[in-house]
Amino acid sequence: MTASERTVQQDFEGGVPDLAAFGRLVAPATPRHVSVAQLHVALLGCRPGATPDERVEALERLVAWLRSRRAAAAVSEAASGDSPQVLRLRLLVRALEMVPPLRQRLAVTIERVLVDSVGGGLFGRLGLPTDRGFFAETIDRISRRFLPEPRDARDLLQLVARLFPSEADRRALLVTPPEFVLELTALLRNATELDPWAALTVHIEDACALLATRISAVGLSDVIRARSPLVPLAQGPFFRLPRTVDALLDNVRRGGNVQARVNECRAIVEECRRVSATVVDNLEKYGVSIDVVYRVELVGKSLTRLLLLVRQLEPGSEIERAERATSLLAELVGSRVRDRRIGDIVRGNLHLLARKIIERAGHTGEHYITSTRGEYFKMLLSAGGGGVLTAGTAALKFVIAGAHFAPFVEGMLAATNYAVSFLTMQLFGFTLATKQPSMTAAALAHTLRESAGHPDLSALVSIIARITRSQLAAAIGNIGLVIPAAFAFDGIWRAHAGKPFLDAASADYVLHSLHPTHSGTIFYAALTGVLLWMSSIAAGWLENWAVYRRLPEAIAGHRWGRFLGRRTMRYFSRFFARNISGFGGNTALGFMLGMTPVMGKFFGLPLDVRHVTLSTGALTLSALAIGSEAFQSEAFWAAAIGIVIVGCLNFGVSFVLALAVALRARQVERSDRLRLMLSVIATFARSPFQFFIPPRQDHPTRVHGPVSVPPRPIA
Repeated sequence: MTASERTVQQDFEGGVPDLAAFGRLVAPATPRHVSVAQLHVALLGCRPGATPDERVEALERLVAWLRSRRAAAAVSEAASGDSPQVLRLRLLVRALEMVPPLRQRLAVTIERVLVDSVGGGLFGRLGLPTDRGFFAETIDRISRRFLPEPRDARDLLQLVARLFPSEADRRALLVTPPEFVLELTALLRNATELDPWAALTVHIEDACALLATRISAVGLSDVIRARSPLVPLAQGPFFRLPRTVDALLDNVRRGGNVQARVNECRAIVEECRRVSATVVDNLEKYGVSIDVVYRVELVGKSLTRLLLLVRQLEPGSEIERAERATSLLAELVGSRVRDRRIGDIVRGNLHLLARKIIERAGHTGEHYITSTRGEYFKMLLSAGGGGVLTAGTAALKFVIAGAHFAPFVEGMLAATNYAVSFLTMQLFGFTLATKQPSMTAAALAHTLRESAGHPDLSALVSIIARITRSQLAAAIGNIGLVIPAAFAFDGIWRAHAGKPFLDAASADYVLHSLHPTHSGTIFYAALTGVLLWMSSIAAGWLENWAVYRRLPEAIAGHRWGRFLGRRTMRYFSRFFARNISGFGGNTALGFMLGMTPVMGKFFGLPLDVRHVTLSTGALTLSALAIGSEAFQSEAFWAAAIGIVIVGCLNFGVSFVLALAVALRARQVERSDRLRLMLSVIATFARSPFQFFIPPRQDHPTRVHGPVSVPPRPIA
């Protein structure tokens, strides 16, 4: 037992009042109030000579009493609008004023807990990403969320987590009057010859040094330096930061010019932030990496925490220091609450990548938007070529299914069939209509973000009209030529084989599988829309990955240029840059369409796909196999209605998903979305033909609708 503890023990034996006397001293108006009794018990729990676990438990009971929302005994100085927590804090301060032995006991308990504890986790780690990477940090958060944590009485992080476990506690701390905090800390500081808060200052100083070293290590890593401004190492802010913090801490301990050193730290931190902004700009231009985004996020949050800790060391009045301490504690409590949320780290680190993927999809989508009548008819021809090729794809699909391969082999062959067909369309410049919605939605979101707040929506509504008629042209071209192509294929097959391409059983199966109510066509069509959207994400991700790895530059400068010529390698580089997105999206779409039914069988789930152009080709081949009586059957016309539903769901689901993700990634406000929707509806009601047929001379659409909104700055 220390000398201070022995003194408290002697005082305690000499004169701690019982509950009745305690109540009369602390709350004369209501001495027997239940809150007074609970406070008496909590303060008596702060025993001299207690074990570390007992000290921590005593503080937990006292803070739990302070956090309670139940009514507390009134204190003469209390204001009418005080919250229960503030009333309890007033009650505690009065109790410590009136009963010195209890004040001494609490001061010694706090002093011993802080001296025996380790504060690096609380100040230097809580709420901050680790330096092990995005995926390791995500797994750690999942573990902390669902797995129990061993209790450690020496860990200040765990102590704060148990004392203030919820977001409501953080809000209560923020509204706590600083004068009460100052009065409480002053009472405890003057209770014994030892300052109970001295150990806390040491923990903060250690955390400052730790954070500065950690920030410096991340900021000087290869992936950050390669994207930072080119300066000598010794002049870089990340190199100078630890040395500046060390100088500050040395002045704090020696009593030097602390304010000047604090200002130097703030200046260095601002330089570090500017370098981080340069790194983010580089990612915006040349491709996003989750690892680099995670490191930038780590640096940014660590710099913010470092400034909060440095602020605690800054000279100031007693009331200012109390306000800073309360704000720091509230921030730490909020960080602890957020530290268990998985969504925060996912949103923070994937937002930039999602936006970059959407941007690259949007660049591709711009090629699908026609403006003039010449471009419109060119889109019709391009989509017609896609329809002809799709007829062959549908026929080959039946050949693969009829061979009765093992499920996995059948799925791989079907996926290869689709992927090769889509890649061939890309290389020949053909268009597949169902790929357009997810690409054009990203382009629309980009335009909407740039038009945010502007009162004139004419150009934006004009783009929507172009997208609508371009999509219609592609759908007409695909479906309009897949049918005659299927007729031609079946005629050639009959000429060589003497029979229709499909047998009666296969034809009947196709008719029933496309029935809108007697089969899963509606669900399968919506699922196919999801797959179409996912293929656009895959396309944008692969292009971002290739740009981030600087593959076009690597191809242009490859050593094969010595044999093939630099001009040839530059051509390959441009070809790769133009087509890598399409290669990725088409291959991904092909394999998702081919393997989804197989994976459904593997897991025992009723999964299948319904693609409007492929289904139209299959229905045409089935009708030709059945003959002219097919057009008189109810099953055929039900399947035809199913084709219309499939087309609407393919287009609609992929467009809505892509637009929703793009709007979220670009942070477009809801008010702008609503204004646009109302303007489009009003314009369509007045001039519907421009949404289907391009005008003779393209110009911005005259908008009919609510656009008289004052402009505001674009965020």
